[in-house]
Amino acid sequence: MRNRISCSAQELNQLDADMIQSVVGGTVFEEGQQYFSTQRVKILDADQTQITSEVNGVYGVYTQTIKLRAGTLSTRCSCPSTEQPFCRHCVAVLLHQFHNGSPLKPSANDKDPAPSSDLRGQAGAPHAEESPGAGDLNFWEAILFIDWVQKAVGLLGKEATLPPVPDSLGGVAREWVGVVERLNSQCLEGEEDRMDALRSLQSAESMVESLTKKLECLKEEAEVAKQNCRVLEIKVQQLQDSLAEISKTSN
Repeated sequence: MRNRISCSAQELNQLDADMIQSVVGGTVFEEGQQYFSTQRVKILDADQTQITSEVNGVYGVYTQTIKLRAGTLSTRCSCPSTEQPFCRHCVAVLLHQFHNGSPLKPSANDKDPAPSSDLRGQAGAPHAEESPGAGDLNFWEAILFIDWVQKAVGLLGKEATLPPVPDSLGGVAREWVGVVERLNSQCLEGEEDRMDALRSLQSAESMVESLTKKLECLKEEAEVAKQNCRVLEIKVQQLQDSLAEISKTSN
């Protein structure tokens, strides 16, 4: 689920609880606050204008991407919720970011680029220091992960929600699932941005076509008005001539 709303804040850490509640309403805010208070939020990457995170929801782990650019707050969550203008999981992430004061990086462009040979050094990759022994992957986890990836491949870049992750899948395999889900979200976001631009272009073309038709109608109406004016001018001249003739006759 992806949504966009106007926002007066300049940085994400300026969005306090009152502002969030005024936008989403009481019910969604309370659900998000419960997720936040029970520590279900995990911030994966953050700066002043963008957060990538995970929330442990009721039916699985969902991935969020929240951006604040040029007065627009854009939220995306891999959950199937239809809550508007954004879901409880995004509410939980924003509350976590505001209350916990997680250190925000100055800018995403200021980060040192990760070596291309190490995927775990790229944006959204698992942090080995957070999971002791995360590099260990047993045979059963490998089988489950490969099976999940095979199901997910056909949906990458097409669907916001990938196949359900087995509950028994944990450790580094679970973290790699999160990497795939985040990459899928980024692909979808780029595709939706392209589709938004295409829809805007089509709307503009339709507007231009409509205005062109109206202009043609106005031109036709103006031509008819000119012809009517010429007829009136002739009649006025005829009346003036008649009055002049009557005036001579009277004299």
